Amino acid sequence: MVNNEAFAAVLEIYKETTKYGPPDELVLDVGDTRGLFVSGRTALSIDWGDIGTLAIDPEISVVEGKVGAVILPGTTRVLDRATGKLVDVDETTAPYAVDGVNHAPFAAFGGWSGAINAAVDPKVKDAAYAFLSYMSQPAQANIDVTIGITGYNPYRISQFENIDLWVEAGMSQEAARDYLGAIEASLKSPNMVLDLRVPQNARYQQVVLDTAISQFLAGELTREQTMKQIYDGWEEITEELGREAQREAYLNSLGVER
Repeated sequence: MVNNEAFAAVLEIYKETTKYGPPDELVLDVGDTRGLFVSGRTALSIDWGDIGTLAIDPEISVVEGKVGAVILPGTTRVLDRATGKLVDVDETTAPYAVDGVNHAPFAAFGGWSGAINAAVDPKVKDAAYAFLSYMSQPAQANIDVTIGITGYNPYRISQFENIDLWVEAGMSQEAARDYLGAIEASLKSPNMVLDLRVPQNARYQQVVLDTAISQFLAGELTREQTMKQIYDGWEEITEELGREAQREAYLNSLGVER
């Protein structure tokens, strides 16, 4: 997944984008980028749905009525895994492409979930369940998804169908349709990419991957050195935990039955 033309091309695109961002882009986190966007200092941002509702908060935003949303950009070339080469999109290489463009929206973080400890007192279980139920029911959830600081994004079908919720929150009908359309297109995509769901996935992504890419963007590593560092780091973790065990965990996360 690393030593191929597609990954090399992605690294070059990523580095190219840093020419057009804020001077301190490499040390910004998501809170910083959202602040820059709603204050009108950046024109484009890749984010969860929170940024769309933060943009209509009159206390922090100067871009109300000036924001649109689209699914993540796609590509006209994809990786041929058999050869490691980039090839043009067609019905065989990218069966889910739309008008010659292959979109692969990323379900980063995977969403919110609630859990209750089975060993706690029954009264605590009941209270925790009641709280989770309260937060999830339409009466409360339909409000929370329209408020940027809650961290909630639309997830009920009714929240996508009821434009009035969003208009009442401060969006224009056009902005609401753009916003909901981009999220819905991502969630419904048969090509959606999920987070890596194997044991110690944080070591693969947030330690090995993030470190190497940060060094690459800072000019400390060449493209080839970056790819090798990621490959070697992932191989080390996989060997430590057991290649077959990791493979089984990954297949189970996909619901693959054999």
